[in-house]
Amino acid sequence: MTDSSTVQIRLATPADKDTVCRVFQEAGLETDAALAEGTTYWVMERGGQPVGSIGLEHGDGVSLLRGAAVLPEARGGGLGRRLIMSAMNYAQARGDRAIYMFSKGGDWSSFGFQQVPLAVVMGDIPDAPQIQAYRARSERPGGTTWMRNLDVGVQQA
Repeated sequence: MTDSSTVQIRLATPADKDTVCRVFQEAGLETDAALAEGTTYWVMERGGQPVGSIGLEHGDGVSLLRGAAVLPEARGGGLGRRLIMSAMNYAQARGDRAIYMFSKGGDWSSFGFQQVPLAVVMGDIPDAPQIQAYRARSERPGGTTWMRNLDVGVQQA
């Protein structure tokens, strides 16, 4: 179990790019376009040391969750949930009506996400860096596509 009382989530700056990429890589996540224009990233720190990161790619009234990672040695104390809730609250505060994500595993329904067809995401946020990267490589995201309606309070997740 992790003591999450000493944990801080702060906005990432350009100087945090290596940290965000390292956390994502350790979780097996892609790092293409991390901290690109039109994105917001956060670094989670415990005792001043990075233990997690999460990002959002923004579109017109929607965002795409771009990675949510907690380092292996910091897992098990609800830190991942804190990262995700923080990003969802941010998206809701910026006026987003929905947040999307691609996932290769897990059941995201406990956060209020529902599975949606890939075409919905590709059509609703076509300029997101992650979607542009898939298109440039003529690839499709693997796994499942999820959407969380933000018209319903995030605190209900």
